[in-house]
Amino acid sequence: MKQILVTGGTGLVGSHLLFQLTSKGEKPIAIKRKNSDTKNVKNIFSYYSPKFEKLFSQIKWIECDILDILELDKVIQLATHIYHTAALVSFNNSLKQEMIENNATGTSNVVDCALKNNIKKICYVSSIATLGSSEKNIVDENCFWDWTNKSAYAISKYLAEMEVWRAFGEGLEGVIVNPSLIIGPGFWESGIGTIINSSKKMGPFYPQGNCGVISVIDLVEIMIKLMNSNVSNNRFIINAEHISYRDMLAIINKKLNRTLPSIKLPKYLMLIFIYLDIIYCKLTGKKINLSSDAIKYTAQKTTLNSSKINKLIKFKYSDTRKSLDQSVSLYLDEQ
Repeated sequence: MKQILVTGGTGLVGSHLLFQLTSKGEKPIAIKRKNSDTKNVKNIFSYYSPKFEKLFSQIKWIECDILDILELDKVIQLATHIYHTAALVSFNNSLKQEMIENNATGTSNVVDCALKNNIKKICYVSSIATLGSSEKNIVDENCFWDWTNKSAYAISKYLAEMEVWRAFGEGLEGVIVNPSLIIGPGFWESGIGTIINSSKKMGPFYPQGNCGVISVIDLVEIMIKLMNSNVSNNRFIINAEHISYRDMLAIINKKLNRTLPSIKLPKYLMLIFIYLDIIYCKLTGKKINLSSDAIKYTAQKTTLNSSKINKLIKFKYSDTRKSLDQSVSLYLDEQ
């Protein structure tokens, strides 16, 4: 009998994955840490279905820290298939050791327990941060990783992905997804929420780069399709389209009645914004939204080649601009 286990069930990807799985009739097991709150997950469900209470009740929650390999092993014994979405995401390099521990060591524990318990298939949510670069700034799954100038988060996710590849070599069946910037509601202190929160400080200015984007619902649907396919031991860039930061901020600011972006911001001025943000946040005790790594990414003009997954799976992507607009609407409703 098939039994799905989801790690990181209280996160953006995990909560939306749980919604899609329960909507398809599955009764997944979801891991959560002792102090994690599932109220936000139920709130996510309420965005998409009036039957959210019933769907939410189909989840079996188990308290477990993936760094506790003995407890993790007991939970994984209950499963046949695993979606590993748990991760610590931050551009704050002071959290490097914590990210390596949670992302790399935690993933090592998950795949080791999966191997021990003969898990049939695993889907690991990696990141485009683990991909290398190319001279023409066109990135695909074959771009060679370069350790130079990588963020602590990128390093932690790369090390985690290497653990998954190691497990594939030892006989574990599975797939890796490398999503671009994930657009989705409900988690306003990370991901697209960080950009929404930072947009007020940007005023009429905008970074000169662009980024790939993917709706969280599209991402989890593709993950489910991959898990239900015969595809294994491979990784896929998941990206719907590219959008400039100017266009992204225009959508956000228009919805929030803020000044529309009209002045391109040179990189050196972006660095000044960082230092001012750090000083302000240290004085007020608020969370730092900007970092040098974040600025580096917003200055890039990279094209993600997602043709590999598009050739494999016939899938109609959502309108990501509409998804962003809807996310900002929900952000407004919850303020």
